[in-house]
Amino acid sequence: MKKILLPLLILLVTFGFAQTTNKGAPKSWSIATNKSVAKIEMPAIDIQRIVEQDAINDKKQGTAYRIGILSEINYNLNSAGVWTDLPNGDRFWRFNISSKDALHLSVNFNDFYIPNGASLYLYNNDKSDLLGAYTSDNNSDSKILGSWFVDGDNLWIEYLEPKEVKGLGSLNIYEIIHGYRLGKQHQVFAEQQKALNDSGDCNQDVDCFVGADFEDKKNVLKHSIAFLNMANGYICSGGLVNNVNNDNTPYFLTANHCYTDPDGVSSNPAQYSMRFNWITAGTPRCAVTTNSSDSSFNTVNGSILRARNAGSDFMLVEITGTINPTWDLIYAGWDRSDTNPDFEVGIHHPSGDIMKVCRDDTGAIKGNNNGAATWQVTTSGGGWELGVTEGGSSGSPLFDQDGRVIGQLFGGAALCVGTNDNNQIDYYGRFATSWNSGSSSTRLKDWLDPDNTGATFVNSIDNTASVNDSFLEENISVYPNPTKGLLTIDLGNLTGNYTLKVLNFLGQEVISSKINSELTDINLSRLNSNIYFVKISDTNNNSLVKKIILNK
Repeated sequence: MKKILLPLLILLVTFGFAQTTNKGAPKSWSIATNKSVAKIEMPAIDIQRIVEQDAINDKKQGTAYRIGILSEINYNLNSAGVWTDLPNGDRFWRFNISSKDALHLSVNFNDFYIPNGASLYLYNNDKSDLLGAYTSDNNSDSKILGSWFVDGDNLWIEYLEPKEVKGLGSLNIYEIIHGYRLGKQHQVFAEQQKALNDSGDCNQDVDCFVGADFEDKKNVLKHSIAFLNMANGYICSGGLVNNVNNDNTPYFLTANHCYTDPDGVSSNPAQYSMRFNWITAGTPRCAVTTNSSDSSFNTVNGSILRARNAGSDFMLVEITGTINPTWDLIYAGWDRSDTNPDFEVGIHHPSGDIMKVCRDDTGAIKGNNNGAATWQVTTSGGGWELGVTEGGSSGSPLFDQDGRVIGQLFGGAALCVGTNDNNQIDYYGRFATSWNSGSSSTRLKDWLDPDNTGATFVNSIDNTASVNDSFLEENISVYPNPTKGLLTIDLGNLTGNYTLKVLNFLGQEVISSKINSELTDINLSRLNSNIYFVKISDTNNNSLVKKIILNK
């Protein structure tokens, strides 16, 4: 799973936020230095014992999927690593740690502060896998950050500090996760993998055809789904969900059982990270034995717990990292009416694999499983007609025939038998039960309908800071796109007063204007070539957002 992006994507990312990978490169990659860095070796893990534990835990319903072993450490900028001073007064710090035979490594910081202008990178020994730059954009009030995974068993951490902020940064690494499996990779021998329930061959890449009645919806909804790393050695899936105000608050729905490990130890949502848009490049693999193709993706760090409840096995967190508008993410709609679906579709990351899709044509029924109110994809209906779910799929949303979330994955017995599924049951916690159980810390209502409007459903919206109103969409034209500088706003037959705002990548307003005539020209020539968002609003707060490419 390489995170080195294609050249075009690298060009786009240079305009983006610190949460994206990759942006720039560590300083040591471009200069010669004769300072050696002592490698810190972690104690070996007992992989056979881990395999035996997984053989039991992987069969338990309501259990997050383990892919790594967490160990406590304590290293910071002053206690370990090596500083190198540069002729211009800047300096950089390098730290190297390894864990023998790990497939991937990640770390957690509990004193994370990057001053303006400084940057942090994580990479492996042969420089084939890179995370960063983490910058001041990644700072949070908690001063906590969990990294994504870096391939290999040797991890480098490099921090560059300009002279203007010398001594102001702080980094304390207090946990490291030895990753021993992910997707179809496993640290033990290949012949043991199938017994470990790695991503099976009956899975369908999300771009596989799911039926004419849902294909268009799927191609939108896949941009709401993320691979969730809880930064404690466990992974799940989940998705962005809309709220009644359509205000793009980054609420992320997953499963309550993802919050704790099998021993009951709680995870820390401040350390969570979500990988969006990890979708097979090129031809999708649809229930075949060949591996899916890797691709670029987008990662955001950090969240706050808002509500969770075992009664329907849901957890709602609010992402604290900034979501870049150019990622084209979707906030999925939902339906709390508890109406039985005609059919349902799941989108998820089984075993930490690239995004997959499954479909049940017979319609889920209501039931109860281990104390949780659930939707059941039943054996009487033949289970899934397309694909399955697996460990790591936990928390992924279940969509009804209208493309609205009605639940999130709790567990089940579905799995692959070669390129076919085993026709077994799966369970999803019911959204309607999650809606109004207890108080604000145990239900969805207070967060997804904060003004208590009583709405029973909402539709999906995109992440361009506003809902696209269909009436305005049908009447207003914005052209040319791309533009060399002059942009025309055509109101068609609409009358009245409108407000126009041009927003940059960061959501910052760079141009504001009133519109009250049929045709209005906006001059963007003073802005740098980049992607911008034009937001047009009427006096009733209906609004339209258009993505514009300025290429002077």
